[in-house]
Amino acid sequence: MTESITEIRINDKIFKAKGTYLFGKTAKKYTTSEVDEETGKKLETDGVTSIFMGLMQQDPDKLIEFWHSATSHYLKEQPSFEEIALAIEDIAEKEDLKPYFVGALRLLNEGGYYKGKLKTLWFMMERSTQTKNQEEKKKAEESKELFKELYEEITGKPPYNSKA
Repeated sequence: MTESITEIRINDKIFKAKGTYLFGKTAKKYTTSEVDEETGKKLETDGVTSIFMGLMQQDPDKLIEFWHSATSHYLKEQPSFEEIALAIEDIAEKEDLKPYFVGALRLLNEGGYYKGKLKTLWFMMERSTQTKNQEEKKKAEESKELFKELYEEITGKPPYNSKA
């Protein structure tokens, strides 16, 4: 099984990641938006989903955002964004970041607080393959399969139990 890390050492203190209400509140800072090329409409992705999708791409900037959000339950003792960024840079120089991505993805996808939200995201990806025209359907199917494969490649587990 792939190693999963959900603790980080910053300034000689160990911080444990948690996916709590405060995670989501902090993650709002990391909401992303883009313009749909076909419709011209602005599409917004909430912070939790934006972080999750970035973690799927093993984006180190999203790993920093994850840790900034995942340590928000420490309140006044929470490390700053810059302290977290420096810690992640130091880790990256010495070892592979993959166990940190695995821990982050599993915490969000399998943890109690955001488990339902992300199960809904997976469900919506599944349903998006049932669009109107064949070209859109094929594109949505490929995208869904890509994300399922990515998640499994990174974490060593399928993204959800469809029978649950």
